[in-house]
Amino acid sequence: MDGNDSTRLFPDLGASPLLSQEIRVRFVNRCCFPIDVFWLSQEREPTKYATLKEKQYLDVRTYKNHPWVARRAVDGCKLQMNTNPIYWPEPTAHANLIVRSYCNITLKIQSLREIACHTLLHETPSEIKEQLLNLPRELQDEVNKAIDTKKEYCEVVCRFPTVRANPPREEPV
Repeated sequence: MDGNDSTRLFPDLGASPLLSQEIRVRFVNRCCFPIDVFWLSQEREPTKYATLKEKQYLDVRTYKNHPWVARRAVDGCKLQMNTNPIYWPEPTAHANLIVRSYCNITLKIQSLREIACHTLLHETPSEIKEQLLNLPRELQDEVNKAIDTKKEYCEVVCRFPTVRANPPREEPV
């Protein structure tokens, strides 16, 4: 099992307690909106490392078997990390060289339905309720699920404060 249950906000995975070779990673926000970068601890809890604005990056030192995920900061929408939902750092073949791995964070391709649903989340709750009345029941259920996910995400972000790593920096053009 890879722990990537699509119904869960965060995968049921955690870092391995066994330390291996240190791996340097640069997480780069390739999205046009702010994102949150999380490390999944041994206790399977998301640990927020940073919020990155568009074109910002974060350099971290991590280990093999230490999973990372990224979420859209405003609503917890799942993002891709080098085209995968979970980033698993891998050591490089150059044992005597310090090499930094890159992890590009992007939005996965979404259906028009998903885009419309996430667009509604930018409205106030009363505006959403009004607009829901005009939608078919199936779409109302999807929007309500997205609202619940956004609430859960906000609770997670508030419950687990950001780890103070190196501050995010702008990527050179």
